[in-house]
Amino acid sequence: MHRSAQRRIIIPFLLPALLLLGVFFLYPLVRTVDISFTEWTRTGSYSYVGVENYTRVVDDPGYLNALKNAFLFTLVGGCMLFPVAIAIAWALNQRVHGERFFRFVVFAPVVLSAAVVALMWKFVYHPTLGLINPALEGLGLGALARTWLGDASTALPAVAFVTVWHGIGIWVVLLSAGFERLPPDVLEAGRIDGAGEWRLFRSVMLPMLRDLFRILVVLWIVQSMQAFAFVFIMTGGGPFGSTDIVGTLMYRVAFERSEFGYAAAMGVVLVVIMLIVAQIVNKVMKRDELQY
Repeated sequence: MHRSAQRRIIIPFLLPALLLLGVFFLYPLVRTVDISFTEWTRTGSYSYVGVENYTRVVDDPGYLNALKNAFLFTLVGGCMLFPVAIAIAWALNQRVHGERFFRFVVFAPVVLSAAVVALMWKFVYHPTLGLINPALEGLGLGALARTWLGDASTALPAVAFVTVWHGIGIWVVLLSAGFERLPPDVLEAGRIDGAGEWRLFRSVMLPMLRDLFRILVVLWIVQSMQAFAFVFIMTGGGPFGSTDIVGTLMYRVAFERSEFGYAAAMGVVLVVIMLIVAQIVNKVMKRDELQY
């Protein structure tokens, strides 16, 4: 009786969230899968072609290149993001003077739209009118000047850096919350035993946050492999396809070539790959955590 009454109370509160989930997530997902089995044109006519679109995806060198770039983007961006975010979160956890100001500075880029940030950094990276190359020349480091977004070797890391700069505030907030939840008695015991702050950080804090790191790594993989706005605005997938990722390729296939069924198949394959990669990373990190 008690459980039945609880269900009657809980269900009305869950219905709005379930409705939104169904309308804005489940229905588009099911519809995308359905379209992926069709040859859908801009006029609205379509015919079912079975798994033909999926066989095209597997044999498409452009898709494989975009997938490779997406993995590189995830790896490069992750190497930029996590060490810096962990260091900033730990420093802010030390209750430094001006902590609120530094928190504001770190989080401020998050409130800007991706389009604004992308256009701003596209100007910063400009080889002649931007800020980076003139600054390098002023410091006598002109040999390091590059056409940052026009060079295949630097374009992807440059866009990844902007993506990290824009969103690092969220990761710092999450990591700061993790540091603040660490039991103070354990940290105090470490200090009494003679551990310095660096030893305490490396041997006590980080191991205790492994579960949080596992979640954040999976979230980063899912987020970065869906990156679109920064690549689309800053490079459009160039130069020579060096920054082309699945999102930009899907856009061109759908809206420039009007192959909506094929673009939908690309998206479905990407979702499956993300789920598999996230599951593998989650299991590997969880296994390491248990071994530790």
